[in-house]
Amino acid sequence: MNAVALQRQLQYRLAQLGGVGTLGLVMALVAVLGWFTLIRAAEKELVTSHKKLGSLQQQVQSKSSLPISSALNHEEQLRVFYKSFPTDDKVPDALKRIYRAAEKQDLMLETGEYAWLQTGTERLARYRITLPVKGTFKQVLGFMDIVLKDNTTLALENAAFKRDKVDDEAVEAKLVFIVFVDTQP
Repeated sequence: MNAVALQRQLQYRLAQLGGVGTLGLVMALVAVLGWFTLIRAAEKELVTSHKKLGSLQQQVQSKSSLPISSALNHEEQLRVFYKSFPTDDKVPDALKRIYRAAEKQDLMLETGEYAWLQTGTERLARYRITLPVKGTFKQVLGFMDIVLKDNTTLALENAAFKRDKVDDEAVEAKLVFIVFVDTQP
């Protein structure tokens, strides 16, 4: 069958279908093509998700230095737990990371209050760091996020925000961080 004959045959069949039939046929073809396109996109997304999952699993395995807890007795679990906390001589390193986080967010830490909190019976001491911070809300939240991610033995005890006017972009925040320190290395 040559091209002219094929074209005439196609025109004849389309004429038999009519306008509504032709529209239905075109819609069916578009639906099939769309379905295959969506499946391909979903397959690509699935492969990407599997790669991302594998990468995250490797990160978790590489970052986790703790042995499986079921293989350890209670005393060994406590020893491993306390070993994960820094000693008091590592507090300046935590402070450096806090100040670097402020620099990353273009915040100035001009003053701060520092207090060593420990009762005689606690193995973990607490080093309280109170910082007044001024900047945009986004900068302050970014600063808090970086500090908490970079210091795994640090907690945010309190955060108070103040803004003079509703439409002011700048906020004043008083952030209180606690660094947990092992007193018996």
